[in-house]
Amino acid sequence: MTSTRRAVVFSREYPPTTVGGTSTVARNLAAGLVAEGWEVAVVTSRPGAADDLRERIDGVTVHRVGTDVVYNAGSGLADDSLRVHRRFHSAAQQLAEETGAPDLVALPDLFCHPEAAMFARRHGVPLVNVLLQDFRAITPYDRDKHRVTSGVAADAAHLVGLERKAVLTSDHTVFISRALSDAITSYYPENTAPHSVIHLGVDPDEIRAVEQDPRWHRRREALAIGSEPLLVGCGRLVPVKGYAQLLTALDLLGAVRRPDGTAVRPHLALVGVGPEERPLRELAGRLGLADRVTFLGDVPRQEALGWMSVADVAVVPSLWESFCYVCAEMMAFGRPVVATAVDSLRELVPGPEFGYPVPVEGPSGARVLDPAVLADALRQAFADPDEAARRGAAARARVAEHFTNRRFAQRVSDLCLELTEGRADG
Repeated sequence: MTSTRRAVVFSREYPPTTVGGTSTVARNLAAGLVAEGWEVAVVTSRPGAADDLRERIDGVTVHRVGTDVVYNAGSGLADDSLRVHRRFHSAAQQLAEETGAPDLVALPDLFCHPEAAMFARRHGVPLVNVLLQDFRAITPYDRDKHRVTSGVAADAAHLVGLERKAVLTSDHTVFISRALSDAITSYYPENTAPHSVIHLGVDPDEIRAVEQDPRWHRRREALAIGSEPLLVGCGRLVPVKGYAQLLTALDLLGAVRRPDGTAVRPHLALVGVGPEERPLRELAGRLGLADRVTFLGDVPRQEALGWMSVADVAVVPSLWESFCYVCAEMMAFGRPVVATAVDSLRELVPGPEFGYPVPVEGPSGARVLDPAVLADALRQAFADPDEAARRGAAARARVAEHFTNRRFAQRVSDLCLELTEGRADG
């Protein structure tokens, strides 16, 4: 027996292909296990290509399966087609034949559950489900169906079905926050398989590199907002993210008086795209905020981080969060964060010493964020820059201690080693 273990990770998304947080989690999981001594192969999609592509990135073998798109009714959102599932399974089997059988299969993407489960059973190895979402909590805020991307909708019942299969049939489920664990296990009190909580985390080296890059300060200057403070929000433009309430809060906020007597009018920059972009732009127009809100659109990851790094105040007005990479990254930059006190955000920002928690009303799935309450929290953050800086510094220290990629990878690796104990390599 040797200490080397082989893991196969299944995910429709893997950088540079990004729809949501799944891509980032898949990359951090794979690269993190490599750093812990694992041999890792990822089976992912290659949108718009007919042929497969094999790459080596960050020590990870990445096999990209040629597909039309990442998500559509024929490749994972409906049960009437198994074409892409079969191609993913075939690619994984090809890798196993070339490099050796796996010791473990990891699943950070529910849409890949069929092929991941089949592949794990075929090789008699543990299946570890890294669960990222609670669809019962998020879908009630959707206007109709859940929007996986701007143009692709998924039926809520299908999503819950995927969740159920993964939770009940995996050998172990990793929940990315205590709040997510409590919610999901409550749905299956008698049948939940072994599970644990391992928080996601940020990459301190990536944070430092962005902070040292002068481009982002120039981008901020290009907004031509002068001395007005910059408020930054980042995420998909969907109802659950609370951006409609944020725009109303910005309108209510008006000018903010600071201790030196100056009055400032914060400018909001929103990073992201989604089905709510048009309604949000229309709302900004009706509120007379066209000159105080900039929609930055879909930007590369480094640019999104760059905008966070130059924010005077960051904001996360979500009605639900399973973890929240964006909040953790904003905190890692030392930004004072105004965040709703919901779910995992309470684990990241447990009190006012680390940011500006904003209360919401109502149970999960029917929460109400009062724009006036959000406006009050924003006013506190902008009115006293020194206090905001102190809270931002405390937030940075908290993330460095508790929420890093290395900590995530080490804990996942320890779990996987425990699950594969006794398996001979080769």
